[in-house]
Parts: sequence; C-alpha cells; structure tokens
Amino acid sequence: MSKTPFHAMGAWRLALTLAFVHLVSSIDRHLLSLVLPLVKAELALTDTKLGFLQGTAYVLPYAAAIVPAGMLVDRFDRFAIILSALAVWTLGTAAFALSQAYPQLVAARMLLGLGQAALVPAAISLITDTFGPRRSGRPIALFTSAATFGRGLALSGGGLLLTAIVAWRSPTWLQHLDPWRVLFLVSLAVNVAAIALFSTTREPPRSQSLRASGEKLRLVLAKHWPSYLAYFGSAASTILIIQIIAAWTPTILVRSFGTSVAESGMIFGAIVVCVGPAGNVVGGFALDRLAARGVTAAPAVVAAVSLLVAVAAVSAFCLAGSLVAAIVALAGATFTLGMATPAGLVAIQHLTPSALRGRMTGAFLLGVTLIALGIGPVLVGWLADHVFGGAAGLRRAVLAVLWTFGIPGVISAILAGRLERRRGP
Repeated sequence: MSKTPFHAMGAWRLALTLAFVHLVSSIDRHLLSLVLPLVKAELALTDTKLGFLQGTAYVLPYAAAIVPAGMLVDRFDRFAIILSALAVWTLGTAAFALSQAYPQLVAARMLLGLGQAALVPAAISLITDTFGPRRSGRPIALFTSAATFGRGLALSGGGLLLTAIVAWRSPTWLQHLDPWRVLFLVSLAVNVAAIALFSTTREPPRSQSLRASGEKLRLVLAKHWPSYLAYFGSAASTILIIQIIAAWTPTILVRSFGTSVAESGMIFGAIVVCVGPAGNVVGGFALDRLAARGVTAAPAVVAAVSLLVAVAAVSAFCLAGSLVAAIVALAGATFTLGMATPAGLVAIQHLTPSALRGRMTGAFLLGVTLIALGIGPVLVGWLADHVFGGAAGLRRAVLAVLWTFGIPGVISAILAGRLERRRGP
C-alpha cells in the first residue's frame, strides 16, 4: 500500500476539491473560444489577433511564472498558493469582461495566465504526495478530466447562457454591455464558489522532506533527461492539438456548417462534456492497470496509441463534408486526446523525487505551454489569414498544424517507451 497522509476518503476528497478548482480555471480559459465571432465583430479583429489573444497573450505570463511557482510549491503552503492564484485569475476574467479595446483584452488575458500558472504544479504535487507516484494515474486523470469538463461546460453551458442573455431583458446598468461581456460576468459565480470552498481547507503534511539541493536536481536531469525530453515531445503535441481544437472548432462550425455562435458552443460543448472526461478517466485507469501489471512504460504506451488515433480523428473532422460527420469525428478526437492527457504528467511524477516535483512539473508545463498555447492557436490563425483562403481555409490551417506536430508527438511517445523499458522499474 502507498503511504499517504490521508485515508482513502480524505485523499479522494482532496482530489475532488482540486478537480473543481481546475474546472473553474478551464471555464475561465476557454469561454473566449465560444464568443470569438462576437469579439471579432465588435472590435474588427483579424484571425491572427484572435489567435494571439487566445494563445500567446495567455501563455507569455503563464510561462514566465510557472517555474518560479513550482519552486514556491516545493517550499511553501500549496493550498495558500492555489487560493492566491485563484483570486488573481478571477480578477483577470472580470477585467476581460469590462475591457473596451484590444490592448485591454490582451492585458486581462495575461492576468488570467499569470494567475493560472501556479495551479497545476501545486495540485499535482498534492495529489502525488497523497496517493503515491505509482497510484496517481486515476486521481491525476480526475484532475485533468475536470479541465476537459470545464472546457465543455464553457462551450455548451456558455452557449445556453448566451442565448438566455440575448433574450433576457437585463437591468439598466447591464444594457450597455454586449451579451458576451455579461456572459463573462455571470460565469464568475463559479469562481466565487471555488474561493469559498478552498478557503475552508488546509494543506496536508508533505510526504517527504522539503530539502532538495540544486545538485540533486542536476543529478536527476543527468539521469533521466532523454525520457523527460521524449515525454515532453509527446505531451506538447497532445496539448497543442487540444488547444487548436478548443480555440477554433466553434468558429469552424459557424463558418463551414452554418451554425450560430450559440449553437456551435452547445454542439462542441456537449461533445466535450460527454466524451472528454470519459477519455481522461479511461486513460487514468489504463495507466494504473498497466503499472500494476509491471509495465514500466505505461505512460508511453497510452500516449502513443491514443495520440495516433487522435491525429486520424482530427483529420477526419477537418475533411468532413457534413455536420454529422464532423460531430462524429470530433467525438473520437476528444475521447482519444482525453486518454493521452494524463500520461505526461504521470510520467514526470514517476521520474522525479517528491521534493523536486513542483519545479520539475512547472518546467515541464512551461515548455508544453509555450508550444501548445503560444504557437498553436496563433499559427492556425496566421495560416488561415495568409496561406489558405476561402470558406475551408481555417480547416486546412488546422489540418496543416495537426500533421506538423501530431506525428512527431507519436514518435516521441514511442521513443519514451523504449527509454523506459531500457531503464527498467
């Protein structure tokens, strides 16, 4: 049995609390995808500017803060860090709703990224300390599935709310705000709930000493750097594909299949809510089951198989000739990308000593985020503006980016498996 500071019920209660906060962060991050056409119309923005707003503006402060945040996680109260981060990104969401010009939107989006930088390193450190690195597949999958569910809720629930807001006879003080701005303000209710919930909790004892020297970090990197790099390539590819699909699918549904903005959000959101978390959970169970059977390379096996199928499914979506075919392909892509998501995080916990997990998880996420969010959405937008034209230009741009990054990601996962088998248990 793993040594944990909690009994099983307490451990899973902690995992559920962290998952709820992750859900809130995902709603705040992805609500913009739903209202892109409305923001574009109000401010007369290009697809390149929209891509920058979704990806690069978020990722720059996120990247700058995540490694220092990981160092804080290894030394200080992780619950206090998460609560402070939650307050910062809630302020960013509110500021976005009230911004009147593109530079203000960018600044608000940057505040969101700054606040969310600390969440995953702190949460993964807490989960792995509580469950143990070899039994962390399912709780980490629960944590990642909450982000998937939040993304779907932002789209489907956001679409329903947007429809209601448009039909609602709002109070006088709200009538000067466009419906998408009211939607962002209403969404802050879940942020308030998360702050209230987290304010009542305290950090459990750490499983090991906090002492970890720079020399120990260098030794770990020297021993495992090929495996870290291979898992990084696979994870970066997976998250990049998730981000370009999350960023551009509602717009593709509007442009290519004639849906309204609200309908596109409800369609894609329903797919994400119904299928995405199931993929996360199946991936987590597969990771723990393979590890229990003594498969050293369990994360690599799950990542390689699921990512390969995901590339095929997203390709089918980009080439779909009807809305029904697009929906079926999206469902397959969402499930398999969900399966692949926990693999990289679980692998990093296997490779890294407890006292170094915060900063190593932060460094790992830094690289993944720079590529996935900093390059993915804005590259698709640039290709759609300058390379591919016509009604299908956006889908062709997604397809080009998918193959450019997806196949190398599969190869990286296969290489990680070979390295893990060579390393042994």
